[in-house]
Amino acid sequence: MKIYVIVIVNFFTISLVYSQYKHDYVWLLGQPVEEPHPISGVSILNFNDDTLKITKQNEGIGMFLTNVSFSNQDGELMFYTNGCNVFNAQHELMENGSNLNPGDAYLTGNCPDGGNTIPQGIIAIPSPEDESKVYLFHQATEYGDFGTYSAYFYYTIVDMNESNGLGAVVEKNKLITTDTLMDNLNAVRHENGEDWWIVFSKGYSNTYYKVSLTANGVEDIYTQQIGVNLDQKWAGGGQSCFSPNGARYARMNAKDQVTLFDFDRGTGELSNFRQLVADTMAFWTSLSFSPNSRYLYVSTTWKLWQFDLLAPDVQASKVLIDEYDGFTYFGFPMIFFLMQLGPDCKIYMIGSNGTKYMHVINKPDEPGLACDFRQHSLELPSINNTSIPNFPNYRLGTGYPVCDSNIVYTAGRFVVPPVQGVQVWPNPASEEVSVEINQQLLGRAPTSFELFDITGRAVGQWELSVGSQAATVPLRGLANGMYFWRAVSEGRQVGSGKLIIQK
Repeated sequence: MKIYVIVIVNFFTISLVYSQYKHDYVWLLGQPVEEPHPISGVSILNFNDDTLKITKQNEGIGMFLTNVSFSNQDGELMFYTNGCNVFNAQHELMENGSNLNPGDAYLTGNCPDGGNTIPQGIIAIPSPEDESKVYLFHQATEYGDFGTYSAYFYYTIVDMNESNGLGAVVEKNKLITTDTLMDNLNAVRHENGEDWWIVFSKGYSNTYYKVSLTANGVEDIYTQQIGVNLDQKWAGGGQSCFSPNGARYARMNAKDQVTLFDFDRGTGELSNFRQLVADTMAFWTSLSFSPNSRYLYVSTTWKLWQFDLLAPDVQASKVLIDEYDGFTYFGFPMIFFLMQLGPDCKIYMIGSNGTKYMHVINKPDEPGLACDFRQHSLELPSINNTSIPNFPNYRLGTGYPVCDSNIVYTAGRFVVPPVQGVQVWPNPASEEVSVEINQQLLGRAPTSFELFDITGRAVGQWELSVGSQAATVPLRGLANGMYFWRAVSEGRQVGSGKLIIQK
């Protein structure tokens, strides 16, 4: 009898080790490029092995507002999508993975290169019946008098058993409903630990849609009217979120502010409606719950607020965490926009413009300023085009915590080169190189580009035009090998480096 018990315990332990529900452990941000460029490409954030590792590559698809990446239970990337196409783990178009969300996005040319324009416009949910299949729930972009909105709600199925394990789209653009929808897809696991609720709202209405995903597939769609009529016009600058424990659901936009509900994971019912006001002087807004589900963080373009959901008066608990500090990237302000709780228990926030930086709430379970919010504190190897993945809490009801605070970011894993006045690429080069001036640092001052061989002998000098952002420097007549370059402006060196010529 004792031996029998030990076998069962060991089996259970092994199952936990190999089923860790790390579906959100790889994030992809940015735009692929055909030619290497110092600030372009796709940034990959990998939270596996207790370390946040950040790398860069040029392959893949561009991510705009619509963004989902999905990994297997061990944290290995399976596929990712921008709401237009689905790419596999080898960063190639998945079989039958093109033309998600047919309609205006394709007619205007935004897809497939740019990515769909709906924040939280797609979410990936593993099938309750077959772990090799993943459901993509997604919304199609339409254009109206007040900008973009969603009119069609679809599901698509990816089967990872197809194409020798690289996956294939086996069902695509299956219509669930059509309506005037708001761009706020989110999901939470059913209290039975297997099924899922997918929740979104209707514009100019207090109607909420709730789709039930079970072992039988998309089984039912329910509607509930509760709270205030949400303003569709302001939907594009907002965000929705479930608390990590699944007990609360919140939606934020600038006009309606925070609409907060309790959520019953058994019945899918919303209740106990509350409306919280953060700051009505805003357009871009977002929200995120702390890992312990106690604190709600709300951003309002220039400010970040915290609400204590356990306080007797939640509205009165509002605390201003920080205000935009004036930081710009190539002249664009890095104000506050979408947030996402990471596997490392930190909340990551993007700006509303393309930038190489992310804001980070390092200790979101702490009250007030102790949450340690740091603006533009995480530097990426490439520009993120206003995008962050949309993840539910995949670990709810599994026995695993929502996140792992032991995951650390070691800056040495990715060393960002210092910002220089001049960037030179490609490297190695053959017939020519591109030279780009950082006008934020140098203004419109004349700059000369000088090239030296390994003995220090000058082999060329080129004057770059006043106010020019980029120039092409020919390399004709120069032999293969290593060279050194420097850029000089107004008598001072503003950039230097090595250049390999390989013809």
